[in-house]
Amino acid sequence: AKLQECPFMFGQNSSCGHRHDASVSCATIRLRGENATDSKGRVEVLRNGVWGTVCDNDWDISDATVVCRQLGSPHALSAPGRAAYGQGTGPILMDNVECRGSEAKLQHCNFTTSCNCGHDEDASVSCATIRLRGYNATNSQGRVEVFQNGLWGTVCDNDWDINDATVVCRELG
Repeated sequence: AKLQECPFMFGQNSSCGHRHDASVSCATIRLRGENATDSKGRVEVLRNGVWGTVCDNDWDISDATVVCRQLGSPHALSAPGRAAYGQGTGPILMDNVECRGSEAKLQHCNFTTSCNCGHDEDASVSCATIRLRGYNATNSQGRVEVFQNGLWGTVCDNDWDINDATVVCRELG
């Protein structure tokens, strides 16, 4: 079925203002846990309507990079295991994850669903929160953008100086 096939008043003398706009989240991956943010935390995936964790067996930076890109960040900074952001609850839905690093989603990587680990082995990620963009941008020069609240935004150059640039360069590696 398609939304257009559902019975509703679309553009027909509706008294519905923007305060009544419908919303949806189609996320199949999220970060949770102690001190988790939009860019770091325990990896949780959605399968068959149930959220669960990922086991850290074979978990590495390639797997974490896929997660980070799926969340909108350019790459992973680290791939902590051993429930670095606390133990999850519910099922452990993925084990022995093996990504090449180029996959669009973690679910496109090789993995098993039979699990031989507990929540003390939940996988986590820490994603990049700074990137350089713009005309002729490279890994070492460009317009500074930061990832916050699930969105990328620019940094105003008011009071920007060499100290700020040094912090960015150090963070980028």
